[in-house]
Amino acid sequence: MSNSLFTPETFSPQGHSDPIDLLDISLNFPYSSNEWDTIFETFINLLDRKERRIWDRAINRLIQALEIEQSQRSNCDDYQPRAIDTRMRSICEAIAAQTLNKPNIFEIFCSGFRFLAKEPPYNRLFLEWLDQLAASEEREIPTKKAILAAQLFLGAYDSTWQEVGENLLEMLDDADLLIRACAAYQIGIFYGKSVKRHEYWEWYIDKNYERNQQAIVGIPPLDVMMQLIYKKELDRPGVAGAFWGVIPKKGYDAKEWLLDILENSPEPEPYICYFPCNLAFDAHERFSRDAGAVRRLIDMGRVGLALAAATDESCKVAALEPLLIELGNYDDSEMIRIASWHLAYYYHYLHPLGSEEGYVELISELSNIDLFLLFRQEKELESPYAAVIYGKGINQQLSLEIAQEWVDRIFPEAVRGDPTEPLLARNIHWYQRGYIGYHVYEENTDSTQIDNVIIGYRSQFPWNPKQFL
Repeated sequence: MSNSLFTPETFSPQGHSDPIDLLDISLNFPYSSNEWDTIFETFINLLDRKERRIWDRAINRLIQALEIEQSQRSNCDDYQPRAIDTRMRSICEAIAAQTLNKPNIFEIFCSGFRFLAKEPPYNRLFLEWLDQLAASEEREIPTKKAILAAQLFLGAYDSTWQEVGENLLEMLDDADLLIRACAAYQIGIFYGKSVKRHEYWEWYIDKNYERNQQAIVGIPPLDVMMQLIYKKELDRPGVAGAFWGVIPKKGYDAKEWLLDILENSPEPEPYICYFPCNLAFDAHERFSRDAGAVRRLIDMGRVGLALAAATDESCKVAALEPLLIELGNYDDSEMIRIASWHLAYYYHYLHPLGSEEGYVELISELSNIDLFLLFRQEKELESPYAAVIYGKGINQQLSLEIAQEWVDRIFPEAVRGDPTEPLLARNIHWYQRGYIGYHVYEENTDSTQIDNVIIGYRSQFPWNPKQFL
């Protein structure tokens, strides 16, 4: 059965001045094989565009289309699809054709394909394509190094440690950063095979566990490998983040290993598109409630990372308050803004420098609330980005009745507009010009008491709560 909302003529490039319209083609099957042909052809044609935002998204849509057409294969008995290798070949050839004009498109495509490449038959087809690229003597881009890195990243060396371990260890010293990082990643994959039950998803048990034990025969102990990766990272940054992202995190002092690298590395980690969640990313989440770790990050000069960690939690962490105040005193306008906003959002605290710079304002003369206003300071006259309502007194909660009275007063229906979205969480309400959040940050049996109200404002329509006081 065909989807009546779609015809090849409807979504042809003709008649569309904005290619973004084409990228919004619905992928809700069922479609016929011819209709899928047109969808794939449409997205492939958009790879020719010069604008990164268009061809980058076209890659994502091509990968989505592969997944969704596969769902139709599985769920529609009467569907007569094109062969998967035909689909894959057309996409891969289109990507290869674009590499001369867009040298980074190859890595972006491989990165986006990482999850689908784990599934048969895509894993086999993708690695076969990489082998064909590597065998071509005329091709200069992607380079042999880039192809090898992609092979490492997408599982060509995921056999047994005894077979590939020595080669992987040698690649940790390769001159090419991407090969070093991808080799470290594949080494980490082998250590991940040692775990039967997922350390975060307790319900997940690896069905390949027994087979995996054969794959890791002869692998060095994890603590020995961690010391080797530590040394390699200090020599040339870029390998530890790829390794760290896939190894088990229990059984050793992860905190100290991570902090030691961040403190002693000669330079920040380079950005690698295959591994965007690097050591710094992990640290800002891992240390979001750890005042000692944040203190050490400040002392080692990683103040931006310290601020990211200290502001990661959307609630008050008492031990972090003095550190946030300290970070808000740095001679950096963006650090001042972020720290002073976070203190206003969750700590009922007006940072002096944030106030002086105009990022936060406290209205404290009201009878039963304190009202914070947060500003971007992008132009002279601007609406506050947010308003935060607290009860009077530090750590004093606010009754829901009083909170709603003040919300209706300073953010009336005429300003907020009509509700625009269903309730996503019990305490968040979205409207045409912003949202209202009623927050309780600790367990509280009295549901009529809240810690604060945050009004987020998202409109060019001028508004300032002070006009309603």
